[in-house]
Amino acid sequence: MRPPVTSAMFGTASGRVFGTASGSTLGRIALAVATTALALVALVACGAQPVGAPAPVAGDPLNESGSSEDVSTISLLEVATLDQPVDAASRTGDDAVYFVSRTGTIHRLVNGAFESTAVLDISDLTEGEGEQGLLGLAFSNDGATAFVNYTDTSGDTTIASLSVDAGGMFDRASLRTLLTIEQPYRNHNAGDLVVEPSGTLLVPMGDGGSADDPLRVSLDNSSLLGKVLRIDPRDGAVTMLAKGLRNPWRVDLFDDRLWLADVGQNTWEEVSVLEGVSKRIGVPLETASSASTPANSPTPSSIIDFGWSAYEANDRFNSDQSSPDHTGPVVAYRHGDDGCSVSGGAVATNGALRNRYVFADYCSGRVWSIATDTAAPTMVLHFENLDTPSAVVRANDEVFILSLSGTIWKLDG
Repeated sequence: MRPPVTSAMFGTASGRVFGTASGSTLGRIALAVATTALALVALVACGAQPVGAPAPVAGDPLNESGSSEDVSTISLLEVATLDQPVDAASRTGDDAVYFVSRTGTIHRLVNGAFESTAVLDISDLTEGEGEQGLLGLAFSNDGATAFVNYTDTSGDTTIASLSVDAGGMFDRASLRTLLTIEQPYRNHNAGDLVVEPSGTLLVPMGDGGSADDPLRVSLDNSSLLGKVLRIDPRDGAVTMLAKGLRNPWRVDLFDDRLWLADVGQNTWEEVSVLEGVSKRIGVPLETASSASTPANSPTPSSIIDFGWSAYEANDRFNSDQSSPDHTGPVVAYRHGDDGCSVSGGAVATNGALRNRYVFADYCSGRVWSIATDTAAPTMVLHFENLDTPSAVVRANDEVFILSLSGTIWKLDG
């Protein structure tokens, strides 16, 4: 390992899908495939990359987040390398952090030592290329069950569960499919999933791919694409909580708020928030197609509308799409020097950035944070020129930044 670096997705422009649910909630959503390629690089040795420290950012003082720590002490400590890391998770009573390789394997970091032997290998069930592969991992609240989100060899989204033993080994034979969603294109698969305190799963879905929401599914209540779904792992029941999303590649559930980093199309990258998640009943899949949201007065049973593809951020996009109850992003930044593909995102729970949402951009390699306790936060730049940051995640109360080129950094300070 080298000394720490001192401070300073997927789915870029490409979107459309259609589909209705079959009679069974464990059934498939008929939907139809173009590709966005990302570099496939396998690295095996630790080697931190120098990162330039940006000039101080005016405004948005860090003490508004409740943290009085000195932001200048923040650094990135390289802890491991892995072929195409895209996610990380931790479980109750286990000091290990579990890292996901898009190629189909999961590996552990235990007490600073990275284990090359996989605790799960489903590489035969998926193809880790472009925006497909093994994309997400979460654990049940008791740590005895793992949930994974992957695209199968046909390119369709699969949500599945597996048993995990006390030593952290996954029982491949116990794999059980909870939900399969057919994908019309090879991109905009989203890929994350999180477990609520109640034990249900939250699964963000992209709009199915290509570009410009060509099948106009994101705002269509009869399709599961472009939505935030709640899945009950006991029976596979699906509830729709939100719609109007393009490709919310990484999400974070913190303090009953779901933070969504939604990759943009032509002009804007967005960070949005679904408020009061535990209080939201949502709409069961079988009745979602007839549900509507009362204008300007969302109820616990309503579907929250984030606007795509009627809107990109707060700009009108597809004129044939309507979003009268559009919930705009908390933060949006324009394509250019800041980048072109947001890589969310996690709320830090300790250190100088405690209670701030940390996120990056895949194209520019920049890393920012924003306050979580203000309605109009300002982006504060911390690092730039990182190599292909694919995700910013929190596991065991640590924030990790994952590079698709292989490097795994831990936020230190």
